[in-house]
Amino acid sequence: MRLASLWQLVRRDLGRTRGALVTGGFGIAAGTAALIFFLALGLGVRAVLLGEVFPIDQVELEPPKAKDPGLLGLLFGGGAPPGIPEADVGRLAALPGVTGVYPKLRFAFPSSARGGKEIFGHEVGTSELVGDGIDPALVRGDSFHGGAASGPTPRPPAEAFGESFIDPLAAGAPACTDDAGCPSRQYCERPSGADAGRCSDPVPALVSRYLVEIFDKSIAPAHGLPPVGETLVARAQGVTFTLRLGESLLGRAKRGTPRTVQVRVVGVSRRAIDLGITLPLAVVRRWDREYAGDAAADRYSSAIVQVSSADASSTVLAEGATLGLTPKDTRARDVSVLIAGVTGLLTLIAAVILVVSASNIAYTFRVLVTERRAEIALYRALGATAADVRTWMLALAAMVGVVGGAAGLLAARLGAVAVDALAARKLPDFPFKPASFFAFPWWLGAVGLGFAALFAGVGALGPARRAAKVEPAAALSGS
Repeated sequence: MRLASLWQLVRRDLGRTRGALVTGGFGIAAGTAALIFFLALGLGVRAVLLGEVFPIDQVELEPPKAKDPGLLGLLFGGGAPPGIPEADVGRLAALPGVTGVYPKLRFAFPSSARGGKEIFGHEVGTSELVGDGIDPALVRGDSFHGGAASGPTPRPPAEAFGESFIDPLAAGAPACTDDAGCPSRQYCERPSGADAGRCSDPVPALVSRYLVEIFDKSIAPAHGLPPVGETLVARAQGVTFTLRLGESLLGRAKRGTPRTVQVRVVGVSRRAIDLGITLPLAVVRRWDREYAGDAAADRYSSAIVQVSSADASSTVLAEGATLGLTPKDTRARDVSVLIAGVTGLLTLIAAVILVVSASNIAYTFRVLVTERRAEIALYRALGATAADVRTWMLALAAMVGVVGGAAGLLAARLGAVAVDALAARKLPDFPFKPASFFAFPWWLGAVGLGFAALFAGVGALGPARRAAKVEPAAALSGS
């Protein structure tokens, strides 16, 4: 049968039996709408949780927490902090599926910070600051990533903070004895006990989106401060924060002399520590050596292992166990399993709806074949083969499935818009609250239409075979 003739038959049948086919296609539309709605919800939640909150493309390994003396131990002589030697970093980098290993070195000394008058109108600060250092290569090429834009204020242009996230002293600098001997916007980086230091630009720092979200949604409203998510980088140009090294509310470091340095926040990065600031690795190593000794500076506090796929994470975890290292955070795997389980359960419900709708399609087409038995026999008598009749019925069912699937796609999108609007009005602001809880990639629509046509075709398969077996002589004679 030619395609043009087939299309003419299908189009005619759609008009002649519109009511029965709409009834049969209603279940297909409902099942497709449920399937696409639940899958889009799962993809949207997964993108937020595993893309921004718990990145799944990396594993962070650290020494067992039981051996960590903690901050009080460091202050009062609780022993040297545990660490990862350079040789172990090399072993991790050689594993299959590993695309990069980036060691981290946390502050091994007490510190505090103050600043932000230019942004908030008055000084704010913390009496105890947590921080770490990362390899600048981990964020090289990254751009500013802040909260979702809202209101009439345009988002500041993207800044490749990865290019400026380097040790300010790496390129060399003139000698100095105090800040007065340095150019404007620089300070004198003079280590404890040194006769002279070097002029330095403010140390570049990164903060996590998690910290920004916590500040914007919880801390800022409680203290009457403006949110910083959209203006952090644009307004931080030239705005520095003072960081007090070797001294905090809990006490002083056992080595070195407390001093003040300048820090400038250059961006928001998912590579940054959740609560605290992240600086270039070389800067933290230099300060750890000054205030905690060589042992604290030469052994890394943890290592971020980037993997090409989730399957490679198992190999990394196994090798880490042989080195005495444990994953710092298993929430990414736990959340991934939870999302997959919930999405699978909801998809199963949608599949049940499609199965039920396929049985409805089967009933509709059985009635259709019975009513048109004489017409089918006439076509057979005029030369139509059994394959032509079967193709005719299945094409009609597929068209019903596609139309029902398209209606289901539209219903799923409208449902997602309604849920997002309701969430925006009814749900309070919370960290990482997305503008939309759904994600609709291009292939999701194709999947929906494909499943709709498939289930409609499966439902019509039995009636189509029955129609193909109609004997022209018997049907036309009324027997």
